[in-house]
Amino acid sequence: MSKRNTRIVSILAIVLLAAVFVLYQSDILGMKKPEAPQESAAASGPPQGGAPALTVEAVVAQPSVLKDAISVSGSTAPDEEVSVASEVPGKIRKILFREGTEVKRGASLVELDTEELRAERKRLAVQQALNEKIAERLKALYDKEGVSLQEYEVAAAEVEKVKADIALVDAQLEKRIIRAPFDGRLGLRLASEGSYLAPGTPIVRLVSTNPIKLEFDVPEKYAQEIERGTKVEFKLDGSERTYHAIVTAKEPNVDPETRTLRLKATAPNPDGSILPGAFAKVTVNLRQFDNTIMIPTQAIIPELNSQKVFVVRNGKAEAAEVKTGIRREALIQVTEGLAPGDTVITTGVLQARPGAGVIISKLN
Repeated sequence: MSKRNTRIVSILAIVLLAAVFVLYQSDILGMKKPEAPQESAAASGPPQGGAPALTVEAVVAQPSVLKDAISVSGSTAPDEEVSVASEVPGKIRKILFREGTEVKRGASLVELDTEELRAERKRLAVQQALNEKIAERLKALYDKEGVSLQEYEVAAAEVEKVKADIALVDAQLEKRIIRAPFDGRLGLRLASEGSYLAPGTPIVRLVSTNPIKLEFDVPEKYAQEIERGTKVEFKLDGSERTYHAIVTAKEPNVDPETRTLRLKATAPNPDGSILPGAFAKVTVNLRQFDNTIMIPTQAIIPELNSQKVFVVRNGKAEAAEVKTGIRREALIQVTEGLAPGDTVITTGVLQARPGAGVIISKLN
């Protein structure tokens, strides 16, 4: 073999060895690439243990005033009410009032015709004067023994009889003036001047509305809890104003058909804003708790024979068994199991577990 051929063979051998070396290095590197994630994972350490913290809303338990009350329907009524009428027959001579006005007790409302009675009174007055003169003369004669005692006594009796007749006429005249029996407001007039009135014919209604009465019924189970002096509140249809009244009387027995007890309360009404006969929504205050804890009802978790809530202490949830009392629309009374200042979880209570970490997003 010539030197030239020998050199070519040597060069080819070197190239072949270089190619084999490159392929070998590529295989080695390719096999090590999958091990890189394992090495990275080993470098980062073991995964962290435990559940993530629970994000919740909570409320701080604070003592407050709670009124135990019931709501019933009622109606207003005037303190006094009467249909003004005449006791005696007669023709209306004059009407002395205006409809819808306030009047005082004793105010003259209607005057009936009195011509005949006044004429009769004048006749009796003349008769009285004559009888008195006759009695004086007979008294003088009796003193001188000119007449008997019987004659003088008859004359004196005639004087007294005429006086009694005059008093009777005066009473009849007084009845011809119809007066207001109490302070109040007049209604609409039901008669006119010149009309004839029979005894008892209504002329106008008179009502007294200050104070005003409130009548309502309560279920019989509350009959022993409501006494005279119990405070009630009520509202009228179309008004948001709250009025206050005090129970003044109650029926002595429960209605056997409705099983309710009727009560009556009175409320001041100086401005006349409460009209008689109005529908009223009545709230009867039974008891009052001055320092009691109220929490949202959704915080309570019912169990078989008990109830519990979750409270937050040192950033973790803890279960607390509680006893409840009066329930309102959104709140419930807790009588045992909580202390003022406890932080009660109100959302996410079903996901909460004792000892779990808690993050409070909203605190009320």
